[in-house]
Amino acid sequence: MLLSGALETLLGLQDAVDRAFDTGFFDSTTTSRGVHPPVNIFEKSGDLVLVAELPGVKKEDLNIEVKGNTIRLAGERIIEYNENVSYHRVERNSSKFDRTLRLPFNVESDKVKAEYKDGLLVISLSRAESDKSKQITIQ
Repeated sequence: MLLSGALETLLGLQDAVDRAFDTGFFDSTTTSRGVHPPVNIFEKSGDLVLVAELPGVKKEDLNIEVKGNTIRLAGERIIEYNENVSYHRVERNSSKFDRTLRLPFNVESDKVKAEYKDGLLVISLSRAESDKSKQITIQ
């Protein structure tokens, strides 16, 4: 019986360590809290496009902020079950996330556009005029 309790404790500790690594806490390039969504950021015509996977997150539970060269994605996935259910396996959990990403240039915050459909968030980020290259005429 004692061995069983020790094994349970070790497995619980392993789960806690796994969850810590899954939060992105140890990543050096972003800051985050909670299970964060995977993102792709790519350049298109001199501007950036960010695509984030957010299955199960409602649009009204999302918060997007842009300032300078950072973007913050925060939100919550809420999974509710009927009170009269018997769980056989639970792998999908409600979770909050809060992720801040550094961008390679400053963004024109007034021109940011976001679309959300079928759990996919697409954000168009226009490069700030001050960060665009200027053609210099030689006299």
